[in-house]
Amino acid sequence: TGTAAAHDINVGFSPDLVWIKRRNGANYHHLFNTIIGKDDVIFPNGNEILDPFADFGPFNLNGYTISGTYNGANASGQTYVSWCWKAGGNKNTFNVDDVGYASAAAAGLTGGDITPAGASVGTKQGFSMIKYAGSTGDTTIPHGLTKAPDFYMVKCLDVGAESWRAYHSSIGAEYALTPNDSAAESDSDIYFNDAEPTSTLFSVGSNYDGVNSTGRNYMAFLWHDVPGLQKFGKYTANNDADGPYIELGFRPAIVIIKKSSDTGHWLMYDIERNHYNLTN
Repeated sequence: TGTAAAHDINVGFSPDLVWIKRRNGANYHHLFNTIIGKDDVIFPNGNEILDPFADFGPFNLNGYTISGTYNGANASGQTYVSWCWKAGGNKNTFNVDDVGYASAAAAGLTGGDITPAGASVGTKQGFSMIKYAGSTGDTTIPHGLTKAPDFYMVKCLDVGAESWRAYHSSIGAEYALTPNDSAAESDSDIYFNDAEPTSTLFSVGSNYDGVNSTGRNYMAFLWHDVPGLQKFGKYTANNDADGPYIELGFRPAIVIIKKSSDTGHWLMYDIERNHYNLTN
């Protein structure tokens, strides 16, 4: 619950990605990460550029600090939810498993057409954040993980009106999803060059401001399946009250669903707002 004053949110670990959404109002989703830093925000449900934000941070050992009176994050008496992820820490420009490095080469982030400008990589939890500058031509970029990512989303930081683009392994690199839109999957090679990610690299298309254009800066957030922790997949609905059972191998803390074959909102369910079965 917001206080309109600085207060610490304890999540039990030092997060590298914090996603905040007001629960009782229609404010934007807010995404903060340690690569861009605490003073800027990007909006998962919008196409706006990187926006200054003075009331978040710092990232703490056990969570994060939020302050200010802004309705989207900490207004007095308003209610919020946050989802947090640990990547590779924030000890230097390039970080892998809580070890900081001064260069991409020292961190092992090599072999792609583009060298990352910043990174935080958690190999055990299968999650990495990569900042990169756009280039010409179809492009590969190192992600630092030990397996090919099953899901990644990319956002241009400095061109307005450019949507997020997301890859999902169950529909393949020929198609893209749009996290800030309810549109169906889009069939186009301008996003991911129809190239599936590998155990070391992911691909973005050429000369498209949304994912890769000279003079533009981008953030990519990448995940792969980790048994007992996270899983990505697809299912076919049956339009029945006794719907399909989705086997994950664990009890999830958050479930995100998107209708891929047609228009449909992104749906997010979590155990903090919905503690019990049946979840609304």
